[in-house]
This record gives sequence, structure tokens and C-alpha cells, in this order.
Amino acid sequence: MTQSLKWVFRLIFIVVGFELVIVSSTIAGCFMTDKCNDEDTQAIKDTMNGLATKAFALYAAEKAGQANELKRKKEPCPNCGE
Repeated sequence: MTQSLKWVFRLIFIVVGFELVIVSSTIAGCFMTDKCNDEDTQAIKDTMNGLATKAFALYAAEKAGQANELKRKKEPCPNCGE
């Protein structure tokens, strides 16, 4: 996997982690203040659904990159035959 692709995955991981911190603090605030209504609850559910989707897509892309790298290492060079 190229170095730039690794940095892309790291950046996406940081963004997803930051979103998770925001959602968890919102949930904690709802429990502490009891001021959350149905709209707030639905917004939290939607955000959590989006986070789960992003996390799965990140995991799948990273695994696909690792599989391609292993495949590339096993195949001989098309130009030199090594």
C-alpha cells in the first residue's frame, strides 16, 4: 500500500473518531439534562448509523488494499519475470 494511501486511511480514521466523540458527548448530555426530544434522539440514531457505515467502509477498503498488496507481491513482474 502506498504511503499516501496510508495517510488517507489515517485521516478518515481520525474524522470517524472525532464524530464518535461528538455523538458520545451528545448522548451523555442527553442523559444528564433530560432535555432531549424525539428529534434529538432520531438525529443521534442517524449519526450513529452513518458512523457505522463509514467505519465498515473504512475497514473494507483497508482489507482490500492489504489483499491487493499481498497479491501483487506473489505475482511475477510482467516486464522482467521476477
